[in-house]
Amino acid sequence: MEHTSHTPQTTDRPWRVPPLAWIVGLGLMAALAAVFVFNVAVSTVAYYGFIGLMFGGHFFMHGSHGGHAGHTGHGPRTINVDGSADTTPAKDEHAGHSGGCH
Repeated sequence: MEHTSHTPQTTDRPWRVPPLAWIVGLGLMAALAAVFVFNVAVSTVAYYGFIGLMFGGHFFMHGSHGGHAGHTGHGPRTINVDGSADTTPAKDEHAGHSGGCH
């Protein structure tokens, strides 16, 4: 019987903060600086923060749509006996589709 050690595994990669957390943190710090340092109204900061959230959310919404050049056809094509291509979409065409809003 082999005994295993209960020491935590060490990795060569230290704990990392996700980029989204950095973006949100910097945005909150900028909002607080605008309100307390530059005396900008809270409603104005909230309004522009909401607009920034909409623009930023759009990039995450279309996460896997970076390059549409490789998406020609979107599905498997079958070649008929006469040489013509059958472009009828498959029933489960988007089964392997990951991310995105549609």
